[in-house]
Amino acid sequence: MRVAISGSHSLGKSTLVRDFHAAHPDFLLFDEPYRELVARQERIHFAERASQRCNRLMTQHAIDRINQARLQRPDRSVICDRSCLDFLPYSHYARAMGSNEGLPIQQRLRTLEVRPDMQEKNGLAFPSDIDAAFIEELWGTILDSQALSSYDLIVFLPLTGDPRIDPRMENDGIRSVEAAYRDWVDAAFKQLYRHDLPARSPQGCPVLEISGGRADRLKRLEQELGIR
Repeated sequence: MRVAISGSHSLGKSTLVRDFHAAHPDFLLFDEPYRELVARQERIHFAERASQRCNRLMTQHAIDRINQARLQRPDRSVICDRSCLDFLPYSHYARAMGSNEGLPIQQRLRTLEVRPDMQEKNGLAFPSDIDAAFIEELWGTILDSQALSSYDLIVFLPLTGDPRIDPRMENDGIRSVEAAYRDWVDAAFKQLYRHDLPARSPQGCPVLEISGGRADRLKRLEQELGIR
């Protein structure tokens, strides 16, 4: 069983992955591509500062690890923090808010780069080189890789709009904490999983939307996988 937890940032994905892994340590845990790549000394920009290089690198990393799990460890169950699709919504955000073909300047959101060592794009009018052609290229890379067939299930955690359910924004020292940024990307994830993916890959892997509190999410995932 190979499972990925997907969605916008600060929605409890990593918490669900770790709760599940604590309850089911026989599953191999794959951390966020960002964290695995930074451990290899890669520099990764986010939000309107994301680049083609950054999002291509994270997408390819997610593809490689899930395909390798299927081919090299077919009998080992895996749970992944993020899927190979996750960097499409973030690419749409970077194009809209940071590129020279995005929204009118007065309509753009701006986020704070909270990492002291990643300030070099501050002040740039167009801090991202992500464009529509790159997003199409990223789709092609994902579909051609057949990585989607390597997942048995992608779990999508959406914002519900209910403050009693939706996790609060947290400053992890890595990502910007503007709520509008999370909201925009969440809407792009909903477009991805509810419309774009079914249209582009109708035979793709199953996608399950899960909401609710921390314990409810874990229980729902276990029920879907048929485990306790």
